[in-house]
Order: sequence, then structure tokens, then C-alpha cells
Amino acid sequence: MSEDLSDEELQALLASAGKPDAKVGGNPLVSAPLSYDFKRPQRVNKDQLRVIESIHEQFARLFSSSLAGSMRMVIDVDLAFVDQVIYSEFILSLNTPCSAYSFTMDPPSAPAVLCFAPELLMALVDRAFGGQGRGYEGEPRPLTQIESNIVNKLVNRVFSDLESTWELTTPVRIADIIMETNPEFIQIANSSDPVVLLAFEAHSNNVQSLIHLCYPLTALEPLLPELSPDYKQRGQRPAPERSLSHNRTLDNVKVPVKVQVAEGSLPLRELADLRKGDIVKLDTNKNDPAIVFLGNQPKFLGLPGLDGKRRAVKIQRVIDGSEEEFYR
Repeated sequence: MSEDLSDEELQALLASAGKPDAKVGGNPLVSAPLSYDFKRPQRVNKDQLRVIESIHEQFARLFSSSLAGSMRMVIDVDLAFVDQVIYSEFILSLNTPCSAYSFTMDPPSAPAVLCFAPELLMALVDRAFGGQGRGYEGEPRPLTQIESNIVNKLVNRVFSDLESTWELTTPVRIADIIMETNPEFIQIANSSDPVVLLAFEAHSNNVQSLIHLCYPLTALEPLLPELSPDYKQRGQRPAPERSLSHNRTLDNVKVPVKVQVAEGSLPLRELADLRKGDIVKLDTNKNDPAIVFLGNQPKFLGLPGLDGKRRAVKIQRVIDGSEEEFYR
């Protein structure tokens, strides 16, 4: 037998009609509807998205090192955002022509695409031809064959960085790299398919640009079970303990440090005619970082300056092992 409502409960019911989450006697009457944006399907949960973000922050650091090495200037790459969208949204956001590189990740043998903004690639080309690394300010245009050859060296290094980034989670091999300049021809997913989109911001004194990395969900789904928050601990070996003898014998060893501020070349006839007061123009720009050598090994890039009355250098970044030969 049902109980009659009290006068107080009846008044509360009438007063709350049409209100979401209304309560009578402490019990909810109506639940507020939850909105769902079908154009932004949330197929990857928040924990997995955070792991993807953490993985690609490491990629940004490797990317920054490769880009700075290729351009021989200080340039930083930071992860700007990670989002879940549908594929058509990503394609519509690209310029025509673009510089997009589709590729296959194996496993799971699924396609993805990395897209560079034209101003960054033109800054790279400008730097390769002795300029200051300024972006192209005109209308976007396709790269020439010579420009493509210069850019491809960087692209290969960046894909190597991406393979290294995934190594801690699950080893992947990147293959079938194809450049495309028309966004409509980048066929890695259907227009309504969900994708995970990452944007990276590259910035220096002379250029600021975005790079996009797009994974269709079909590429990530087989990897999602591996995207647990403890991925950083995988594959890491414990650091060996330093012995007492090591401390005594090596810690006080002095290593010669040399800073190369600039370099250049002269024809032999001009070199023979040099006199006091002559000015020698070097190939290095005034904003280029100095190269810091430990012994004969290039190890750091930095900014030269003064510390009190003594010359000094402020370390900006470590030179990656793959770059050492480039800076010798």
C-alpha cells in the first residue's frame, strides 16, 4: 500500500516541477540530462589520453633536438594539445598545399599522418642556404625538389624519434612514408571516423609554427591496453651503484671545456693578405648558439656571455648522441 505524501512533500514536488536534480525527502526526482557531442567522440578514456600526452611530451623533446640540430639554431618544440575529433575536422583545418606525411605503424599495421606547417619547412630550407631561419611569408606553395631533399632528412629523423618514443610502451616500426600536398588525398580514415589529434608548437626567435600528428582510432585501439600510467617504468634498468673507488678516482678528474662561438672559411689568398684591423665575416649568425665541447666531443648548445668579469656560457640544451657528428 502506497503512502500519501505529506503537505511539505507535496509543496516541494510542485515547486520543483521542471527543475533538474529536484529532490523530495532527500530522493532525486529528475536526473539532469547529459550532453554528448557526436562530432567529438570520446573513445579513449582520460587515463589513456594522459598517457598518450605523456608519451608525446617525450616525442616533443626528441623532435626539438632533431629540429635544432637540422637548423643549427635554438628552437623549442612543445606539445600544445591532445584532442579527440572526427577525421573530417582535421582535414578541413589543413592548408592547401600542405606538407603532410602519411605513414604506417606496425604493429598494428595502421596508417597515421604527420603534417608540418609550410613556414617551418621554409625556415629549415632558408637556414640550409645560409639564412637566419625565417619562415616563408608568401602564399603557401609546394616544395621544389631541392627543398624536398633538405626537408626529407629532417622528416626521417623525426620518424626515428617517433619510433623511439613508442619504445617504452610497445615497439613499433614506421614504414610506407608518403608525402602529400593536397589534404583531400590523405586517405588514412573515413571522414566520420574518430581520431586522436596532437598539436606541437615549434618556436624560435624567427619562426613560430604548428605540427599536427593524427592517429585514427584504428591505429591506437590495439595499443590502448598498453597505455597504462606505469609505462615509464617499463624497460628501465636500475642505475648501477657508484662504487667508493669510482668516487675517489673520477669525481675530481678535470675535463677540458671548449666553447666554439663561431666558425667560417676563407680562400687561401685572402688569408695570406690578412692584416691587423681587418674584419673577417664568419658563417655563423649572431643569434646562433655556441657549441660546448667536453674534450673533443660536442655535448651542449649554449648562449655566450659574461659572469662578472669572466666569459661564460649558459647551457640551453644537451646535444643528442645522433647529432654529435653534425657538430664536430
